Amino acid sequence: MSSSTPVKREGLAVRAMIGFALVFMFAPVLTMIVFSFNDPGGRFNYALGSFSLEAWRHPFAVPQLGVAIRNSLVVAAVSALLAGLLGTPVGFALGRRKFLGRGAVSGLTFIPLATPEVVLGAGMLILFVATATIPLLKTLTGGLFYPLGFPSVIAAHTTLGLSFVIINVRSRVIGAGVTLEQAARDLGASGFTVFRTIWLPIILPGILSGALLTFAISLDDFVLTNFTAGGTTMFPTWLYGLMRRELPPQIAVVGTLIFLVSIGLVALAAKLLGRRTG
Repeated sequence: MSSSTPVKREGLAVRAMIGFALVFMFAPVLTMIVFSFNDPGGRFNYALGSFSLEAWRHPFAVPQLGVAIRNSLVVAAVSALLAGLLGTPVGFALGRRKFLGRGAVSGLTFIPLATPEVVLGAGMLILFVATATIPLLKTLTGGLFYPLGFPSVIAAHTTLGLSFVIINVRSRVIGAGVTLEQAARDLGASGFTVFRTIWLPIILPGILSGALLTFAISLDDFVLTNFTAGGTTMFPTWLYGLMRRELPPQIAVVGTLIFLVSIGLVALAAKLLGRRTG
């Protein structure tokens, strides 16, 4: 009887800590949801007034809000697509092939994730400006990334998203499908057929999960966007400027919707990444 008492107390303590952590994590989100139904009676949605559904009926009534959301969605979608297309062959090669410097390349894929975004954003800004001032870089890029705009912010978000795709695809490839590939080649299957029928079903969850994570992160990324978007109206930077003048309840509505979309994308990515193919 005495031996079971410490186990019970430990279990309660762990549950209490988990509950506290969850409340601490989601308190801002829950507050935002509550204030999305608020009528503050002024320019700033900081104090609870009367209950109202007006912001939900007209979520894009704030000028430029719809443009900012549309631009961010376009950038997130293109960045996710490019990250999937560029990261897939790299992740596949790192997991399947042996070549000189593979360990170094594999380690380098983590650098964008480990580097503070302020440093990464400053580096991106210097690079994009350099493409307009250094003749060789200007020739290679065709002046695409300067002045700053859609191409530069897409390039920055794709760079960050590449790591997610590469890591996910690499983890799917390692130790998977080798026996099936050997059997298929023994039966005369071509390289394309082997990739299409064996490897693609294996790595597809990794590709989709990496792309979805890229989309979710790009949608609300502020630091890289602030450095690389230039005069393009993007939701995170537009919202930062708006908060100096006003904070209407529509922002809480859009924030709630973005949170729900992000949760759905992350959950879908986790499900795809955890899926096992037979």
